Amino acid sequence: MNSTAKNVTHIAPHLDAHNLAAARLFRNRWENRANALANCIEHLVVDHDMTEANAELVAIQAYADIESANQADSIDIDASTSSVVVLRTEGGHPVMFTVTDLMRVLEQAREEERAVVVDRHRPVVLEH
Repeated sequence: MNSTAKNVTHIAPHLDAHNLAAARLFRNRWENRANALANCIEHLVVDHDMTEANAELVAIQAYADIESANQADSIDIDASTSSVVVLRTEGGHPVMFTVTDLMRVLEQAREEERAVVVDRHRPVVLEH
């Protein structure tokens, strides 16, 4: 069991952290990313005694899982490393995103004011 799950099991042994986050995000799924994540992180920290760092990661992962539920494209975790993310398109074709590529995407989003900090000091998300 990972440390994130340990933080939750004493409160709700039948629910893991990911399920708690997903349930909260489903309630706020029509909000923008920043608000939905801020609400979810706050819920996990306040109501389930998670550390803010764990709550951020759990919320980010749950949000991504929900958003990609009906997508044929996926991130190839086995092919990705700390310096490249490999996206597999619907046809299984690999698409390479280096750290430089991703930083350019982030910079462009900042220039377009689509890079939003979640609740002052939390993660940055790209709004569509």
